[in-house]
Amino acid sequence: MLKIENLSAGYGDVVVLRRINLEVSEGQIVALIGANGAGKTTTLKTVSGLLRPSKGKIFFEGKPIHNWPSYRTVKAGLIHVPEGRNLFRQMTVQENLELGSFRRGRGARNTNLEKVFNTFPKLRERKDQTAGTLSGGERQMLAIGRALMSEPKLLMLDEPSLGLAPLIVRDIFHTIQNIREEGTTILIVEQNAVQTLKMADYGYVLENGEVVLSGSGEDLLENEEIRTAYLGL
Repeated sequence: MLKIENLSAGYGDVVVLRRINLEVSEGQIVALIGANGAGKTTTLKTVSGLLRPSKGKIFFEGKPIHNWPSYRTVKAGLIHVPEGRNLFRQMTVQENLELGSFRRGRGARNTNLEKVFNTFPKLRERKDQTAGTLSGGERQMLAIGRALMSEPKLLMLDEPSLGLAPLIVRDIFHTIQNIREEGTTILIVEQNAVQTLKMADYGYVLENGEVVLSGSGEDLLENEEIRTAYLGL
């Protein structure tokens, strides 16, 4: 579904990614793990069109998308939930959700809204509250719910558990697994590497902007180097 070939990218003269090669097959959960500054977020931003690659190619469903603007990737069904959630704090929960269907999924807005409320019952309870009044966990639910309103084919999640209490993290990861079971492919960046690799079909380890290791989630969990360097085991 997604294929990255020899991708290099960065910010101005600062090179962050160096010759990244990565694939995500339909129906998979694929994890990107690595230390802070390894290039995980930059990878997602480049795939979604927020950054332009300096070298390399990106293919989505066989089409080259490395020169596409971000609105076009959204329209194609490649949806990015950024770190920090980026909600419209002065707008209500329901208004934020409805904006998720601005480019894609508009015809099924009411149906998808009901699906999101069934996935996150707390959002139904808070639908008339402004996003800025929500707890951290509720804001993350809203960010994911807004993305689901776009009917994603591939959902990219950047640090969905960041700053959340352990019980909320458990619920978020359970929801991510359910989203995959309902047919959405997922590419996830996470500092919570143990829990992420437990549910991932495949994973890539980034270090200094390069893929240094890849394998099934199970294999990476059992790799002694990974256990020591990234999992704290």
